[in-house]
Amino acid sequence: MKHFRILALVLALTLCLGLLAGCSDEKKPSSDPLPSGPVDPVDPVDPVDPVDPVDPVDPVDPVDPVDPVDPVDPVDPVYPYTNPLTGEGTDTDYAKVRPYAVMLNNLTVALPQYGVSQADIIYEVLAEGGITRMMALFQDPSGLGNIGSIRSARHYFISMAMGHDAVYIHAGGSPQAYDMIKNGAIASVDGTKGGLSNRVFFRDQNRITSAGYEHSLFTSGSRLTEHVGTAASIRHEHYDGFTYPQTFVEDGTPVNGQDCPLLRAYFTPGKATSFQYDAETGLYDVFEYGSSYIDGATGTQVAVNNVLCLFTDVDPIAGDTAGRLNVRTTGTGTGYYACGGKYVEILWSKAENSSAFSYTLKDGTPLSLEIGTSYVCVLDIGSKVTFTAS
Repeated sequence: MKHFRILALVLALTLCLGLLAGCSDEKKPSSDPLPSGPVDPVDPVDPVDPVDPVDPVDPVDPVDPVDPVDPVDPVDPVYPYTNPLTGEGTDTDYAKVRPYAVMLNNLTVALPQYGVSQADIIYEVLAEGGITRMMALFQDPSGLGNIGSIRSARHYFISMAMGHDAVYIHAGGSPQAYDMIKNGAIASVDGTKGGLSNRVFFRDQNRITSAGYEHSLFTSGSRLTEHVGTAASIRHEHYDGFTYPQTFVEDGTPVNGQDCPLLRAYFTPGKATSFQYDAETGLYDVFEYGSSYIDGATGTQVAVNNVLCLFTDVDPIAGDTAGRLNVRTTGTGTGYYACGGKYVEILWSKAENSSAFSYTLKDGTPLSLEIGTSYVCVLDIGSKVTFTAS
C-alpha cells in the first residue's frame, strides 16, 4: 500500500514537471526521429501556360539623307560708280575723267599687240595699203603693263577719239591728222616729238631686232598715268557739257535676233576679223590673220561682250601720193550688232567730230549694249559680213 502511494506521488510529480516545460516561451528543437512511414505524394504542379510569342518589331525606316545645302551664290558687290565706256561697276568716279585713246600697229610683223585684252573699246578701221589699224580706249590704264606697239595718227581715228573726249596717244601721223591736232581738236601725246614723250614712250630692244625700229615703240599704264595724267599742259577732266550717251544692260542679247555663232567682218577680201561666240563665257573670241587675236602682255585671247559693224564711205584721198584714205565718221549709216550669240541690224549716227557714236535699232529704239567690252569694225559700204555656223 505504501509502495503504491509512493509510485502515485512520483507520477504526479513527473506530470507537473512536463506541464511546466510545455508552458516555457522557448521552443527547443525536437529530437524525435523522422517518421519512417511512407511519404505522402506531392501534388503535381500545374503546367505553366505557354508564353505568347513576341510580335516581331517593325524595322525602323531608314532616315532620309539630308539634302545638301545649296551653296550660297556670292553676292555681287554693289559699286557706287560705273565705267562710262563699259557700264561696269567701279569704286572710282570716272564721270569727268578723260580716257586714253592709243593707236596700235596691226601689221603681222608687229604682232602680238600688248594691252589689248584690257581695252574697254577697240576700233578697227582700214588704213592705206589694204591693212587695218586699231585704236584702243582705256578709261583707267593705271593697272596695265606695256601697251603697243604705237602707230601713227589718222584724222578719222581722231574724230572717233574726240567723241570720247579722249587724250590721244600716237607716234607720228598723216598731214590731215596733224592739221586737226594743230587746230586744237584734241589733246595728243606724240611719240616722235620729244619733250613729254621721252617719259611716256620707250623702245623695246627685242622688237627692234625682230620687227624693226618703226614697230618697237611702246608705252605702259604707269607711264600714262604718271606722266600724261599729271601733265600741266593737258586737260584731265571732260569739258563742260560733255556727254557720253551710251547705255548698258546686264544681258544685251538682241530680242528676236538671228543666230550669230561666228561673225566675219571683211575689211578687204584678204583681211577679215572674226568673232566666235563662246556660250560658256558669253563672250566673242576674236581672231585675225587666221589665228587667235592674242595680247602679248598676258598671253590671253581678246574676247568681248559686244561686236558692232558700222558701214560708211571709205575713199582714197585725192592727190595723196601715199594712198591714204578718207573714212567718213559723221552723219548716219547702217550696221550690225552682235551679242550673246545673236545679231540684229542697227543704225548709227554721229552729229560732228566731237560727238560720240549713237546706236539705235532699225525702228529708232536706242540700242543698249551689254555691260562689258566692245569691238567696233568700221567698214566700207558694201563690205562683206557673214554670220555662219562655227
